[in-house]
Amino acid sequence: MKKIIPVTLFIAIAILAFLLNHQPASGKHREGRHYRYDRSIFDNYYGDYGGYYRDRNRRNYPIRYCQPVTQWLLDQDSAYHPRAYSDGFRQGRESAKRGNEYKPRTAGGEFARGFDDGYYGREFSGQKHIIANAYQPFTTSECNYY
Repeated sequence: MKKIIPVTLFIAIAILAFLLNHQPASGKHREGRHYRYDRSIFDNYYGDYGGYYRDRNRRNYPIRYCQPVTQWLLDQDSAYHPRAYSDGFRQGRESAKRGNEYKPRTAGGEFARGFDDGYYGREFSGQKHIIANAYQPFTTSECNYY
């Protein structure tokens, strides 16, 4: 009985404090001639300085801008790129050292020839056909705020 009274009193005080400290929600906007003077001193002096725009509730939002940016894509032929034979030779030699079962390479070309030579322990003979890497431009957008 002695604990019930302080607990009830504490709950009642907490509920009253919660109800009295919160402002009621209002769905009305601050528009019209009655709210002409709600601007701060900073707003009166600087106005709409900077890259911000205001909505009807007087909140500042940054302006978003996007610009095109050109980037380069490396188009590398997996069978005939400049290091295809040496990459295949190295991978074939490592595969043979690990004792993996031989699987023909799907890339084909110089890579497959190098893989076969490395797997079966043949001499490194070098690459015969080279197709240079191609750099292709593509344009994308880069956006930022100011």
